[in-house]
Amino acid sequence: MSGNIIESKIDHKTLHFLPFLPSRNRKKKFKVEKKWGEAVCVVKAPESINTYDLITLMFMTKAYLKKNWYAGYIGEGEEKREIAGLEMNLEQICKERGIINKKMNRETILNSLIRLSHVDLFFRYDESEIMTKYIYEIRYDLDYKKAKVYANKRFIEHITRKGILVNLSAFVKLERAKSEGKEYAILLYAFLSGTKTKTQWKGKTLLKWREKYDEELLLDAINLNDTKLTKKRKREELKKAFLLLHAKLGLPLYEYEKHEKSWIRKDFLQKKHSKVK
Repeated sequence: MSGNIIESKIDHKTLHFLPFLPSRNRKKKFKVEKKWGEAVCVVKAPESINTYDLITLMFMTKAYLKKNWYAGYIGEGEEKREIAGLEMNLEQICKERGIINKKMNRETILNSLIRLSHVDLFFRYDESEIMTKYIYEIRYDLDYKKAKVYANKRFIEHITRKGILVNLSAFVKLERAKSEGKEYAILLYAFLSGTKTKTQWKGKTLLKWREKYDEELLLDAINLNDTKLTKKRKREELKKAFLLLHAKLGLPLYEYEKHEKSWIRKDFLQKKHSKVK
């Protein structure tokens, strides 16, 4: 993989609605219900999606950020959908993902895209319901070198305008790490990346990692509250994820503070304690 930083975009809504599970074991006939404001979203899919699919989705949005996609329609009548189409280079994704460019690996990436295209989202309001998808159709050659993706145009435009910029290279580094609990670290990094705070320094606007996070917010963000783990085990998994982000990506260390029921940056805690003395 090149030393250059690869960037993409994702948004909080997608991270909230699409339940990227921290498991390689996929659940069949997957269904989950999520809330967002006044809407209820029911997500259905033939099988669950995980952190591998999240990274695939970000490679897809990266391709769309180049603005070389074209608008059009597929289907007729009530089935007519406005799409954003482009051709994805699966060989290039192998290279950027740091894996060998061979047919089996290209097929794995393609299958991930197909899995994402099978996800149906039902947005339920008081008196109506809308069914939509992020990807409507995929066409590909049988050597799996290229894939033509016909994505939901509104989703692509939303990501382009309001998505948060993320360091895709960091996700790839975590994905390739031989560390237990890396899936939780990937989900945690995705969440933390979208919650940085703005600060001014020498006339420039910089983004910095937040000083404190409520523990329940983090457990929800990385789907630990959807597990049957005990509170102690959930906290242990969260701690391992924070330690991995510190070791692999240089993020600040965070420690659990039981009185505030929050995870607080260690350097912030040290400054706080030194002032008390």
